[in-house]
Amino acid sequence: MRIFITGISGLLGLNAALQLKDRHDVSGGYLTHPIRVADVSAYPVDLSEAVAVEKIFKAKRPEVVLHTAGLTNVDACEANPAEAKRLHVEATRHVARAAQRAGAKLVHISTDHLSDGTGKFITEQSAPAPLNEYARTKWQAEQAAVKECPGALIIRTNFFGWGTPVKKSFSDWILDGLRSGRTLTLFQDVYISPLLINDLVDVIEELVQRKESGIFNVASRDRISKYEFGMRLAKVFELLRPDSFLPGRFRLAALPANRPLDMSLDTNKVTTVLGRAMPSVEDALQELKDLEGSGWSKKVWGAMPAAGEACTV
Repeated sequence: MRIFITGISGLLGLNAALQLKDRHDVSGGYLTHPIRVADVSAYPVDLSEAVAVEKIFKAKRPEVVLHTAGLTNVDACEANPAEAKRLHVEATRHVARAAQRAGAKLVHISTDHLSDGTGKFITEQSAPAPLNEYARTKWQAEQAAVKECPGALIIRTNFFGWGTPVKKSFSDWILDGLRSGRTLTLFQDVYISPLLINDLVDVIEELVQRKESGIFNVASRDRISKYEFGMRLAKVFELLRPDSFLPGRFRLAALPANRPLDMSLDTNKVTTVLGRAMPSVEDALQELKDLEGSGWSKKVWGAMPAAGEACTV
């Protein structure tokens, strides 16, 4: 398949490019940070400019568009709602419209932030009740994607994995802290269903091959607090110390943007379609460690040129 990845220099975009490039013809667009990956072409594209998106899709003729681009900093979205709307809603509208005109399958990456956090294991049928600008604009982006490209595949997820010098994941932040001897505060009252990026990409690829559309929760089968996630990560990597973590409470953190306390996702739909359960957090953490041992983390890190270094794309 010819796959075009928006936000190809981001955490998910870059991992997806590296993972898919040996099986498919992969290219992508970035806004600020170029990448350097063999057999992958990347181009500067401002997704908020409709003409630019139409132009690159006409040139690359994608069969699949993996739309990963967005502003993932929740507090930054709260501080600048107009920017959140531009990067989420307007950009998604342009990408979806161009994908529809190109006859491409749109895979839109959404979020687990859409609920109000009062229930657990949220299903695809649960009515969104966003608590912040990030969630509101991501929900509006879902609606724009389906309106402009009715056959779109919407992926609601929470992921972690090996990041880049520019964009690190939650697991990177924890490992950096553990390896530098810092004591980290993690929320005991915030629950997630985190999935390893590499598993997420595999599931997306299979759903596309099965010609699925509509909304899918793609996450771990577990519900786990951020504090417990850190504890388990430290144990798997054999880095746990008595002073590694302090238990925190979100309500005491005084962060600018409100957040749902429970973002766990029900994965029965994707499990039924694929005929297998989603990975456990324990399995995913062991795979994260194995990926580091195999050199994957260095491969991801090395795909981003150092500041000032030329990058041929």
